[in-house]
Amino acid sequence: MKSICFFVLSLLLFNCQKKTTNCDAIQHAYASTNGPVTIGDTIKIHTQEVGGYRLYSWRGPNYFTSQEPRNIIYDAELKHEGWYYVTISNNECYGKADSVYVDVKLKQGTPPCSIPNNTCEINNQFSDAYSSVVKQFNPTTDFLMLEGRGPSSLEIDFHPYWKTKEPEDGIYDTVDIPSFGIDGNYNKVFISTVKSNIYFSCRENQKVYVSHVNGKLQVRFCNLTMGGYNGYSFTTIASGNLIQQ
Repeated sequence: MKSICFFVLSLLLFNCQKKTTNCDAIQHAYASTNGPVTIGDTIKIHTQEVGGYRLYSWRGPNYFTSQEPRNIIYDAELKHEGWYYVTISNNECYGKADSVYVDVKLKQGTPPCSIPNNTCEINNQFSDAYSSVVKQFNPTTDFLMLEGRGPSSLEIDFHPYWKTKEPEDGIYDTVDIPSFGIDGNYNKVFISTVKSNIYFSCRENQKVYVSHVNGKLQVRFCNLTMGGYNGYSFTTIASGNLIQQ
C-alpha cells in the first residue's frame, strides 16, 4: 500500500512540476527577429519552444498568420515591414503576448550611367536641360513629385506613402500608370514627359535610383524605356539626373 501511495504521489508531483515548468516557459517566452533586413533577404520571426501542450498565434503585415513558433519569410519586400504579434497559451496557464518590429530596408546601388545634373538624354528626341527642378505635390494626382522644368517638363511621381515622409535613399521600381496599387510596396515611381507633342510614360519594373545631395532630393535613371501614343505607338529610351533646387 505504501509503495502505491508513493507512486501516486510521485506521479502527481511530476505532473505538477511539468505544468509549472510549462507555464514558466510560456511567461518567459518573447518574440524576436533577424531584422533589419534588406529587400530580397530572408526574414526570420520566432519565439521559444515552450514544450507540452501549447498554442501559438501570430499575426502581422501583409495578412501574415502562423501557428508555429519559428517562421521564415523568403524574398522580403516592403509590404512585410511592420509589427508582428504573437500570443502563446495553453488551457492551464496565463497566456503571454509579445511583439517585434521588422524593418525592411531599400536596396542600395549606383546607376550604370553618368548623366549631367538636371538633364535628360533621349535617344530619338532632343535632350532636355531643365532650368529648375522642384519638389512639390502634383496638382493632378496629389502625389509627391520631382519636376524638371524647361522647354519640356519631366515629372517623377512617388508612391503615396511619401506624401508625409521624405523619400528614402535606394533603388525604386517604375510603374506604368499613375496609380500605385495596394500591395504595400512603396519603393515605386511613375515618370512621364511630353516630347514632340507626344505624352511619354515609363514602362513598369525598371530601376530608378533615389538619393540626396546636401539634403536635396536626387533621382537618376538609365536607359529607361518609355512609350507614347498619338494615333501611332512610339518608344524612346531616356536617361536622366534630376536634383531638387
